[in-house]
Amino acid sequence: MTSNIVVLGCGLGGLKVSSLVSKQLGRSGTVTIVEPRAKIPLPSSLPWLAFGWREPNRIQKDLKSLAKRKNVRMVAEKVEKINVTGRTIDTQSHEIVYDKLVISLGADLAFDEIPGLDTYSHTMYSLEGALKLRDAIKNFQGGTVVVGVCRTPYKCPAAPYELSLLMEETMRRARKRVDIQLFTPEPHPVPAAGSVIAKQVERLVTSRGIKYLPKTKLVKVERDRVAFDDGSALKYDLFVAIPPHRPPRVVVEAGLTGDSGWVPVNPQNLATRFDDVYAIGDVTSIETPHGHAPFLPKAGVFAQGQAGVVANNIAVSLTGKGEMRQWDGMGSCHLQVSKSESAFLRGSFLSNPPRLEFHPPSRKWYLDKVRRERDWLS
Repeated sequence: MTSNIVVLGCGLGGLKVSSLVSKQLGRSGTVTIVEPRAKIPLPSSLPWLAFGWREPNRIQKDLKSLAKRKNVRMVAEKVEKINVTGRTIDTQSHEIVYDKLVISLGADLAFDEIPGLDTYSHTMYSLEGALKLRDAIKNFQGGTVVVGVCRTPYKCPAAPYELSLLMEETMRRARKRVDIQLFTPEPHPVPAAGSVIAKQVERLVTSRGIKYLPKTKLVKVERDRVAFDDGSALKYDLFVAIPPHRPPRVVVEAGLTGDSGWVPVNPQNLATRFDDVYAIGDVTSIETPHGHAPFLPKAGVFAQGQAGVVANNIAVSLTGKGEMRQWDGMGSCHLQVSKSESAFLRGSFLSNPPRLEFHPPSRKWYLDKVRRERDWLS
C-alpha cells in the first residue's frame, strides 16, 4: 500500500518538497499537492517586474511539468480545513487523507489591518501589486515617495531597502525630482543580521539621500499622508507599502499556531507538535538562539532549505533508505542597489552567535541573482 504525502501550497518551499519527495519515493508513494494557482511567481523577481525590467511570463513557473509525474496528483483548489486529529484535508470538492502532511501555505497579506492601506497604497508583494506599481512608477512625475514597513514580521527583510534604492536610481535616471523616505517599526535594518550589518545597509540607504525612519509605527493611511502612533505624519505623492502579514486562517483554525501567531516547529527537522505534520517557510516561527531577533526572518531561501530536509526525511521514514538530515539554518539574500549591482548577505542564522557575512554591492552579485532566477525557472 502506497503512502500519501500531502503538500499544502506550492510556493518556493512547497514546489521543492513536492518535486524531491515525488522523485525519491517513486512508486512507493503519492504526492498530493493542494494549490489553486497554475503558475507560481518568483518573489525575488517581483521588483524587476515593478520597475519594468521583466514581464510576468518571465518570472513565473508553470506547475504542469510537476503535474505530469505519475505519482503526483494536483488539486487546484484552496484549503478549507485541516484536521490533524482525523488526518484529513478538506477543499471545496475533496476530502484528502494524508499519511504525511507538509504545510507550506506561506503568509497572507493583511491590508485590512490598517485603515486606508488597501485604498491608497501600492505594493510589490504580489504579481498583481507589482504590475500596478509598475504603472504608478511609469506615470509618476516627481514629488515625495514614501516606502513603509507596516508591521513585522514580513517576507524578505531586505525588500524595503532594496525597493527604496532602486526607486531612487530609477527616478534619478529619469531626471524626476523626488524625495524618498523609508519608515519601519524595526530598530534598524535587517535585525536578524545584527547591528554591524545593519549599519552597512543603513549607510547604503542614507548615502543616496533617502531619509530613514526606524522605530516608526503606522496607524492610518489617508489620500496624501501616512499617520503614526506618536501623532506625527508624512505627506506623500506615492506610497509603497510592505503590508502586514498574518498566517492563513485555516492554519489558525486547525490549532497549529503558537504564542507567536505562527506555526512553531522543531528547527532541525521542521516537525510540528502533531504526528507526521511538518511546516516550512513563511508560515512557521523558529526561535533564534541569539538576541538579534526573537524569530528567524521569513525568506524563500529558508523555505527551500527546509524543503530539502523535510523531503529527505519523509522519504527515509517511508523507504528505510538513506539517513535522516537536520536543517542548519543557512540562508542568503541579495540586496540589489541598482539595475546592475547587488550586495549579498549569507550565513548561518541559527548559530550562536550567528555566523554572517556581508558582501558590498558589485556586478558579480547582481549576476548571481540573475543566475538564480534562471536556475529556478528551468
